[in-house]
Amino acid sequence: MSFGTNNTTAVALLLPVHIPGLRLLIAFTCIILYIFGYTGCLLSIITFSSRKLRHHSTGFLFLIMAFVDIFNLFASLQYFLDVIYQINVFAISIHWCRFFTIINYELYFGFSWIFVFISVDRWIKVEWPTKSQTLCTRQKFIYLCLFTLFLSLIQNIIYAFLCFNDDCGQKNLACEIFIHAVYITMYMTVPIAIILISISRTCLITINLKKRIRTSTSSSSQQQPQQQAVVDTTTSLKLESIVRCHSTTVTSRLSSSFVSSLSSTTTTNNNNHHHHPTQSQFLNTNNRLAYYRRRRSRIDAQMVILISINVAPFILVHIITEIAYLFEKYSIVVSQSTVARLIIILIYLSWYLISATRFYTNCLLSRIYREEFQNRLYMLRHGCKSRPRNSDRLSSRRYSSRYFLGSLVNGGESTTMNVKSIGMN
Repeated sequence: MSFGTNNTTAVALLLPVHIPGLRLLIAFTCIILYIFGYTGCLLSIITFSSRKLRHHSTGFLFLIMAFVDIFNLFASLQYFLDVIYQINVFAISIHWCRFFTIINYELYFGFSWIFVFISVDRWIKVEWPTKSQTLCTRQKFIYLCLFTLFLSLIQNIIYAFLCFNDDCGQKNLACEIFIHAVYITMYMTVPIAIILISISRTCLITINLKKRIRTSTSSSSQQQPQQQAVVDTTTSLKLESIVRCHSTTVTSRLSSSFVSSLSSTTTTNNNNHHHHPTQSQFLNTNNRLAYYRRRRSRIDAQMVILISINVAPFILVHIITEIAYLFEKYSIVVSQSTVARLIIILIYLSWYLISATRFYTNCLLSRIYREEFQNRLYMLRHGCKSRPRNSDRLSSRRYSSRYFLGSLVNGGESTTMNVKSIGMN
């Protein structure tokens, strides 16, 4: 891509920008990126460094992405030094040129393929939930990340030592074709294609799951009157058998909250304890299954949102920066115009903007990310104790080793048996 030298004047007229002001704008942008970016990366590390999340494959990948963001922001210092102090780190020596080239391409590779691993991890967990327990493990993703980064490192070392001359330029046309083919294929096209396929498949499965849940909910609501009659008859027979067995029961007042756990009525007959199903056992089973399905559907939808708000800017900025790189590399206008070169640097900074704003966009747009961050802060403030929730308080009472709760659906009373008193009788 090459433009004639006669176009330089035209571009200069179209870009009447004050160069010192543009340099200050780039410097101010870099400072903002560093302040908010490093703060957000540290908060992301705090969020995903909890024991529960870092042992989970998705949480572990987001933790790795936070470290990649830190190194990515550190690499953006090359533009700050170039704009403010006119120091081109690639022109210091051939050794520094090769070193920074390898580091930059490694960061590009890690930045791209960590997104691929996150998308594929979510796709497998949604479409093959049983196989995901063996496929999507933290250990396997550690090996996968190390293996792919090692292959990329070998390729970048070969390119840096065989294709650069003493002036940090390409030796021949074959080297330029090679690096462009590798970058466009392995760093851009293939990752974007895999990410789009994974997200589209995950979204399709999530939408179908929501439809099935709505259909099952509507059908169960229509069949509920018939099931209620059957359950009432069965429960009455069971209660009559309990009365005939002269069971020892202690009746307590019903709490205001509805206990949705699997309840049972404990009876004693000649020192033998038998569990008899009540009316709530038949109804609450379907309610729990519907609740777990709705909860799984909401979690899947939240994870799709979390991945999408990270992938969409990644794809857009990837395309924009690649076009800017082609202009910088092959356009005579950019090479002869300081204003055009500074504008190219501003476009490059959009790549690092993703790393700087990732934590804030995730907290703002993803509820599951925001809740995990709040829970992590609560644990750090209160000595690694999890934040109490209503469901946790109910479950602690519900699964107590001292009581078995038999909740009646009609809301009259709940039959509570004391295990110790039963054993004494």
